[in-house]
Amino acid sequence: MSDKIALVSCSGLSPLGLVVRAASVELALENENIVAACITEYSAQPNNCSPILDDAKIVTITGCGDDCAGVILNEKDVEAVKNISADAVVKTYGLNPLDAVRLDEDGEKAVTILKKYIVKELENI
Repeated sequence: MSDKIALVSCSGLSPLGLVVRAASVELALENENIVAACITEYSAQPNNCSPILDDAKIVTITGCGDDCAGVILNEKDVEAVKNISADAVVKTYGLNPLDAVRLDEDGEKAVTILKKYIVKELENI
């Protein structure tokens, strides 16, 4: 991964939304070429997206089937190179985070698994 990558993730107020945000922010803190982007910021700007997305490969991380991050970016005519469903990843491992405020045991495990999955997927873009 040498290109700049912007992870535009779910910001939902659900346990999985918390897992997605934690995984995205941790990856950005651990990798200088990854930035965690705030989808709420983009939805609040009427006609554009933040310059943080300039010259970055955009990857959306969804928390549920609504894919809010993807929908908002599409409304701004911004295309993601990849979409990762956190729900599908977490379910594969039989995890069920239950706390939307603090990571519970399954939430912590889900963050670790999701981060590994995201890194693996980023190698293919």
